[in-house]
Amino acid sequence: MNWPNDLDTATAKREGKALATLAAQFALIGVELIKSDPEISGQAPYHAVRHDLWEPLHDLEAAREYLLLVSCSKRDVQELQAQ
Repeated sequence: MNWPNDLDTATAKREGKALATLAAQFALIGVELIKSDPEISGQAPYHAVRHDLWEPLHDLEAAREYLLLVSCSKRDVQELQAQ
């Protein structure tokens, strides 16, 4: 995957770093975070993919919210199965 080169910006504000961190967090729950090219494809700039289901995400904040939603629901399911 090609990450954008944003080395001229402060570390905390680097989109590439934020995207890489989120992609790793998504991978831990079995979801792939993909960056698309909205100018070319006319789609959302990010997508969460799992089991051939694509969820469009309009920015990195939406990706964080989706990650929280999915990880919480997985934890709830695991807790219910343990009971």
